[in-house]
Amino acid sequence: MIGGAGLVGSAVARHLAEDGSAQVIICDHLGSSASGKWANLPSKMADLWAPDELMTHLDKAWRDVAGVLCFADAGHSAGDMDGLFGTSYYLPRRVWDYAVAKQRAFYWASSMQVYGDASPNHSTDSEVIAGFQPKTAFGRAKQAFDYFAASQGTGPDAAPIAAGFRLASVYGQGESHKGALASLPSRARVHASGEQPLSVWHGSRDWVHADDAAHLIAQVVLQGHAGFFDVGTGSLTSAAQVAKASEAATGKALRVETRPAPAEAFTQQTAAADLTALEKLGITCTFKTMEAGLSPL
Repeated sequence: MIGGAGLVGSAVARHLAEDGSAQVIICDHLGSSASGKWANLPSKMADLWAPDELMTHLDKAWRDVAGVLCFADAGHSAGDMDGLFGTSYYLPRRVWDYAVAKQRAFYWASSMQVYGDASPNHSTDSEVIAGFQPKTAFGRAKQAFDYFAASQGTGPDAAPIAAGFRLASVYGQGESHKGALASLPSRARVHASGEQPLSVWHGSRDWVHADDAAHLIAQVVLQGHAGFFDVGTGSLTSAAQVAKASEAATGKALRVETRPAPAEAFTQQTAAADLTALEKLGITCTFKTMEAGLSPL
């Protein structure tokens, strides 16, 4: 699991490892002890690899590796385009070559931001994906790899199983390492608990708890499905609703200060996740309410 100490990656790793369905190897940067990212590491991880040694480890252990999940995600929040494409395109592109050469399954984190203003579309036709018009740099980077993967088709240059997960907006308890870049729901809970005002701008998103996202992803992986899948609740939640849920979860009032959104902000997700591709496979989830997702563990 590349990015296995991050919010989504660690949640997926726990789902795969804790019920004994798979042995999970984690590959990720941990940063400082103060960030708390280390706490996301699953207790049942089979091994921990340094990112700089990823390809070396994969080459040595390929007989024991059934598949690789690439959930690394860095650079976009800081406006670092090289860092963004490094984790969203160049890294999965290198691992793709490994998956093809060793004929191993490959799964990666994409984003619903690839759609731009268009409705969700799970087509594996590369021309359809090329027609998406993402509104953010993050969405464009994810689209680039989705297009590459789809363009390989099912021939000799393709992995035997390839699946891209187009994530909605994910939140959860494993965000302490993100600091000010944590999700709105997580920041709302912290600010309500500390009785601090929270600045927000108008907008709605499909907010999905990391555990629920991981539940859907793990089922796809364990059942060996290929394709593109939206991962979200299927409904939009406004910033005002998030604030109310944080108040209900903490029992404390939250003072909200509304301000204009920055020009580069992704403020409005025009469509919620389309879960039909998952439902056709019999994969469903009873999603946490926002209040339940923000309540103490």
